[in-house]
Amino acid sequence: MEGGGNDAIMAKALKDLQAQWEQTRTVWNDDARNDFERDYLAGLFPSMKTATTAIQSIEEVLRRARKECS
Repeated sequence: MEGGGNDAIMAKALKDLQAQWEQTRTVWNDDARNDFERDYLAGLFPSMKTATTAIQSIEEVLRRARKECS
């Protein structure tokens, strides 16, 4: 698959979010941060990876369909 597709955009966004989140630890490292991570981010990261994989599959199907229809 070509770089720069929607899957690449999502993967970069996830990587950026993870990096920024880790940087917050230096200024915000208490129970509230841990609760936020558990309640909002812990499930988000695996879900985003699953979504990225699904997007890759969909983009491949669309690429093949375009090729067959042209």
